[in-house]
Amino acid sequence: MFCLLSCISRDAEYYYRSGRALRESGQPIEAMQAFSAATRCHTCEYAVKGRAYSNMATMCRIGERHDLAYALYEQSAIQFVDSKDMKAYAFALNNMAWEQAVLGNKEKAIQLADSALACCPDDLVRPKISESRAAACLYAEEYDSVLYYTQQMPLNSVYFDILRAQAFTFLGNNDSAIYYAKRVLQKTTNPRYLDDAYYILTHCDSTAAADDIRGLAAARSDIQHNLERNDPEWIIAIQMAEQALEAQNPKQKRIWFCGLIAIFILFGAILACWLYFRRKRINYVEQQCLQLKKSPNLREELHWNDYAQFIATCNARLNGIVDKLDKKGLSEREIRISVLILIGFTYAEMAEILFRAENGIGKDKYIIAKRLGVSVKELHKTLQTITCERYA
Repeated sequence: MFCLLSCISRDAEYYYRSGRALRESGQPIEAMQAFSAATRCHTCEYAVKGRAYSNMATMCRIGERHDLAYALYEQSAIQFVDSKDMKAYAFALNNMAWEQAVLGNKEKAIQLADSALACCPDDLVRPKISESRAAACLYAEEYDSVLYYTQQMPLNSVYFDILRAQAFTFLGNNDSAIYYAKRVLQKTTNPRYLDDAYYILTHCDSTAAADDIRGLAAARSDIQHNLERNDPEWIIAIQMAEQALEAQNPKQKRIWFCGLIAIFILFGAILACWLYFRRKRINYVEQQCLQLKKSPNLREELHWNDYAQFIATCNARLNGIVDKLDKKGLSEREIRISVLILIGFTYAEMAEILFRAENGIGKDKYIIAKRLGVSVKELHKTLQTITCERYA
């Protein structure tokens, strides 16, 4: 068993490392396939699955799908909690904060960043949290706050330079914006950062020569062309990430599964209670019918011309059956015959009691069944059901 688990763990690690290699070599579709395979492995190496989810989220971030990136970073955070790696969990929370910042939810971004710092106040975590806070302020158009939070970041950070360049651009400080944009060009080959830096230089550097400006514009056009050329592959990769998230969301599956079980249990309990009380009421009706049928004075009373006493007795013992049948539009004679049918008399006994021919009783029984919308065979059971009904 241990060997099997070790083999499965190696598979997850293999898929994860393959995904990293494919991603670095510019193969987003194959990389996403490898990362998805790593998350599907039934392994106790939660940290490996957490890193796989994190890489999938980063790829979605590059593809500008920040809502999906947030959901995947959330899955990575769950895996890091299971692995008890609080530093990785803090980084996952911080990544979630960054995505919320881009989506324009500053308050939630700050809250997530504070949670990350609270669970792991590490020197490596603090600068990343400052990045998220600065990004939240940038998208909330609070540019002075961006400059404040970037002061808490390492000066050699590319993200420090791009954030300050963007903030100074919006504040109208072109000299500072140009300075930090040029630092970005010197430090990174990330096309997204380069695109922003070239844009800032093109629009802020009014002292640049015409040839320099044309060169900056051409460089930016090349970058945009490369990004657009890779877009179809990234779109497919992001679609694969979305499908993997829908299929591999254990939290959602547990909630749905538990909810369905709870609904079935509740439905079963309600059905059992209804059947129990219905059977109990039917048993009561059957007992009362038996007592009425065995009454020594019943036949003598029924030979009277006046049935009032008998009908009153039946109505009291059988939950107001007379009143219920009267509301259903049955005549007085049909009600009397219905009561005798419910008690369980045969055609011959009813004919003797009512001084009627058996054929006449049969015709009346057919008319009663038709009025109640049932067949003659179902009439007795229907009368039982009516007796068990509560008053409207």
